[in-house]
Amino acid sequence: MAHPLLSRQLGGPPPPPRSPKYLAENLASRLLAIEGALFALSMGAILMRFYVRVFVLKMFGWDDWMMVISACLSTICLGLFVHVVGMGLGRHAEAFPPENIFPFFKVMYFYSISIIYAYSFIKLSIGFFLLRLADRTKWRPILIGMLVFIGLFTIGSTFAIIFQCTPVAAGYDFTLRPPMGAAKCFDSKTFKNIGVFNSSINIATDLLFALIPIPMVWKLQVNLPTRIGLAIILSLGLFASGVAIYKTPLQYNFFRELDFSGTGSWYYIWQQVEMHIGILAACLPTLRPLFASFFGHVCTITRGRTTGSNGISTPFNSSGYVKHSEGNAGNSFPMKNIRKGSQSAARSPYDEEMILDKETYITMTNGGRRTRRCSQVGDSDEGILSHEHRRLEGLTRGMGIIRTTEVSVTQRSITLPGSFESKCGALAG
Repeated sequence: MAHPLLSRQLGGPPPPPRSPKYLAENLASRLLAIEGALFALSMGAILMRFYVRVFVLKMFGWDDWMMVISACLSTICLGLFVHVVGMGLGRHAEAFPPENIFPFFKVMYFYSISIIYAYSFIKLSIGFFLLRLADRTKWRPILIGMLVFIGLFTIGSTFAIIFQCTPVAAGYDFTLRPPMGAAKCFDSKTFKNIGVFNSSINIATDLLFALIPIPMVWKLQVNLPTRIGLAIILSLGLFASGVAIYKTPLQYNFFRELDFSGTGSWYYIWQQVEMHIGILAACLPTLRPLFASFFGHVCTITRGRTTGSNGISTPFNSSGYVKHSEGNAGNSFPMKNIRKGSQSAARSPYDEEMILDKETYITMTNGGRRTRRCSQVGDSDEGILSHEHRRLEGLTRGMGIIRTTEVSVTQRSITLPGSFESKCGALAG
């Protein structure tokens, strides 16, 4: 028998009795499988991001702290989702345990607040990351304005949930609502309009954060394939926008769906999909140094095997580049970090080279020095330091190693018959 509160979905009487087969259906296993896989994928990306920032780049910025909070909120949402599935989410409304009705709505009240903040901190992480690329550009004030707007919008969305009823406790305690109580709350139409408005703002901010990086990256001093790759990676937020667009009609018709715990449970899954896709879009651009290092080692190992170097690539059997003036492989030496005149100077988290994993190459000649900056994509995969020197010097790939080539230019004089020198010699004799 259906609970009387279920009639609030359509504003009419409860539906007629269903067949035993219908009442036995349960989507819980599907819901948990989807949510578990998405959570594992997103948390894996977060952990790899933290590894790159802490152990590879040795820096931790505001965008990373925002992702720490997002990871905590995502874990809270997972715990609450698993809890409501255990309470009956996935079963049809007519088969939902009546004793779990009030506890279910109470848990979903806090779940709604948690997922709103999860969305917002994911966007803040993306925004702070883009500020690195937007340093001293026209996009910086725009991004700062968006970050402030997202913060204010999050507070407003939270207030809409907290103050939906008078008294406030009726927002999560349904025993205070009619017919058992006298609390006054937003009707389903008002709540629906607020939800659709929030979704529209989320879609707009997702699109902006996904499209703004394209003109920013296009002006960077990197080759065309690198620009295209960075634009695609930084625009992964378009997938989150697509999920939000698909979810909005489900949200609009949610109060028309009487089977809130059965068919309506897919709406909660799409909320989770949007959150996890947002986490992936925020983390994947930060993993470029890790992938660049991995594929670089794969290429050098492959080249070592094909060039007859005993199956060991250059980074493992050499201690650096060989001085051309000496021509002896035994006198090789490791290059040191001399960027900006100091080996120990801390790198700015807003350094373009830090984000794009660039390397600086300096060529020394008698006429002066030339400096060239480029991305690792498309450049030489030769090793600069062996693992022993990396451990001693504390250097890692892409951490400002400078390759210096010293070229000695000599002039050779050729004496021709009848030249000025030969005539002078004849006179001296």
